[in-house]
Formats: sequence, structure tokens, C-alpha cells
Amino acid sequence: MATITYKCPSCGSPLTFDGNSKEMACSSCGSQFEVEALKQAMEIEKESDNFKEGTSWRAKDESFSDEELDRTRTFNCSSCGAQLITDETTVATECAFCGSPSIIPAQFTPGTRPDSVIPFKIGKDKAVELFKNYFKNKKLLPNLFKKNNQIDDIRKLYVPYWLFSCTADADITYSAKKVNTFTRGNYRITQTRHFRVRRAGTVDFKDLPVDASEKTDNKLTESLEPYNVGDALPYVPEVLSGAQASRADVSIEDSKKRADERIAQSMQNEFRSTVLGYESVVPISTKINVPDGTCYPALYPMWLITTKKDDKTYTFAINGQTGQLTCDIPMSIPKAIGWFLGIFAGSSIIITFIMSLILQFR
Repeated sequence: MATITYKCPSCGSPLTFDGNSKEMACSSCGSQFEVEALKQAMEIEKESDNFKEGTSWRAKDESFSDEELDRTRTFNCSSCGAQLITDETTVATECAFCGSPSIIPAQFTPGTRPDSVIPFKIGKDKAVELFKNYFKNKKLLPNLFKKNNQIDDIRKLYVPYWLFSCTADADITYSAKKVNTFTRGNYRITQTRHFRVRRAGTVDFKDLPVDASEKTDNKLTESLEPYNVGDALPYVPEVLSGAQASRADVSIEDSKKRADERIAQSMQNEFRSTVLGYESVVPISTKINVPDGTCYPALYPMWLITTKKDDKTYTFAINGQTGQLTCDIPMSIPKAIGWFLGIFAGSSIIITFIMSLILQFR
């Protein structure tokens, strides 16, 4: 299976895509090249390099089970010639032997080639800084995270998404009530008035993202939103250079179920936010229609960091565009209880002090 590796014309080192300058950058000599200019240089080199065209390498024959063959792919690094093995969804990776970024366009199946890519704006150094800063001033963190938070692994990933766009309509009826308490003579009267409130309308949804990878948790990826789709670029293989990427392996139909759920929840929240001035509001009738719309594949940037504590692995994910961070570290329950009791005790002391002052003036 053919791979693409981009090398610096000046020094021969691997090139990666710089999301800020939107050019191919060399970390060794500092050179930067426009994507189109680099393509032309590679074509000229390909035409003039007869030795490479006439050279073939034979990989050692390995035996795989039918199941393994269905799930794995082999390819040769175009930089050093090493034979590498990936799963069936990997479209960008790096050579384990020479470290060169490798792109495997043939891994895209029909319909999964992304229409757009949001490039990285958060570099590796910034991602590490965000990871370290997360632990500062977190009073409810478990004690084992108070020091020695070392990174076990950090990966630069492009995560596949399906982006859904549609115009949905909803008709929701609420039961609401207002409570008014007043005094009349020697009586304290509570008056409760009941209302029926109706909200109906349409909402436009544009590029609603749904995680299209079985490898990543929906809760994790949704916690990284929002992304600014205005920064998205049309897909070209060069954008993936220097990162790992996978194609979508969750079908559009399966993803549509999640899109429908998110659209319905968003509309319910939006409509409910307009029902104001009531003590209680309860929906009693909800009709939401999500018609067929458009859907296309895209790749969004994410840094994935893991750290180990007491033989357990914890995951941190960072939005590669905005720097938004999410993680699966639990809150310390004993510390939370202690914090609550401390506030409660402090409030009780203040209330007791105020009451004593009031009693002194009676």
C-alpha cells in the first residue's frame, strides 16, 4: 500500500503541516514551504529520480489469521522502506523506525474521505503546558495528583466526525405556575395560578459534529466542543503530515441517532430558556421533527495525553484548535465532603452570631 512522506527540500528532514501559517514546516532547519510549491518540487524530483523508480523491496512473508488480515493493513515507509502494520482505519501515522510522517490515502473508503480539516493551532509545547496547569488550584483533586504528574504518552490526532446540517422544527407545551403569598388581616394567603405555555418554531443546525470513531468516547469528544468551523480547510493530504489520523468507522446511520438526540436536546433547552417568570415549568407535550438534511465527513484536531497513577491510566484530551481540556480524573469525595462541611459550619457560626446581635437589642 502506497504512502506519502513529505521531506524538506533544503535538508531532507520530515515536514509537518503548520496550522497557523498553513504551510509545510521543517523543525530541523526552520524552512517553510507553500503546499502547492512543495507539490511541484516533489513532482520534479519524482521525474528525475530514476533510481528510486527502478528499486523494489521485498518484505519478509508473515502469516496472519483471516481475522487479523481483515483488521490490519501493511505498508512500506516511503522514507526508509520499513514495513509497518496499522489497523484498517489509520490514514496518517509515523514510521516507528525513522519517525517520518506517513500518509496513507488509500485507507479512505468510499464516502469517508473528509471534505474539510480543522488544522492544529495548539502545538505540543502548549498542550504540555495546559496539562501541567490543569493541576494548579484544584482543591478537590485526589492527593496522588498533587505532584509528579508525568506524561506517559502524548499523541497528535485528527479525529473523524460526521457533520450534520438541517432545519428542525418543534412544538412544546409546558405546564407552568406562579405562586404569590400575601397577608390579609390575620391570614397569610398563598395564591397559586396555573398556566399552559406553548412554544413552537424552527432552528437551523449547521455542521453539528458527531464523533465517527469507535476508538474515542463520545462524552470525551463532546466535552471538547465547540470548534470554529471557520478555520476549516479543504482536505489535502499535506494537512495530516505530522499527526495520526483515522477514517470514520461509525456509519452515518449510527451517527444520525446521536445527531437526532443532540438536536432534540438542544431545541428543548433553547425553547425552555424562553419560558420565564414562573416558579415551576414542566413540559407536558413535546413534538420535535428532525427532517433529512446534509452530512459530510471532516477531521478535527485533538491532543491525547495519558498519565499513570497507581497502575491506573488517566486520559486527558485537548482541543487542538482552542485549547479546551477535559479529563477523566475523579473528584476526591472525602475532600468534597470536608469542603461542604466547612462551608456549612462557617455559615452556622455566622447565623448564630447575627441572631445573638439581634437578641441583644430586644
